[in-house]
Amino acid sequence: MSERQLRNLFAEGVGVSPKHFARIGRVRHVLAHAGSTGWAELAASTGYYDQSHMTADFRTLMGVPPRSFFTGRLPLAQPCQSLSRV
Repeated sequence: MSERQLRNLFAEGVGVSPKHFARIGRVRHVLAHAGSTGWAELAASTGYYDQSHMTADFRTLMGVPPRSFFTGRLPLAQPCQSLSRV
């Protein structure tokens, strides 16, 4: 099985690409361990290159940077956007 076939099967079965799935897992790790260590150390232990990489990934998936999220400064709720336009 080629890498492309595996990637397509994964996306079909799970609903997101393997890379996006890994990003979600890393952000979940940040959510679970925030507050127990510093941001830079948390970024390194989670597999990010540096703290800014972690912050950018977190902001992309959660809508706000980690500090804003954990202090309750959340974005306004919006309806989910459909992936397919009808």
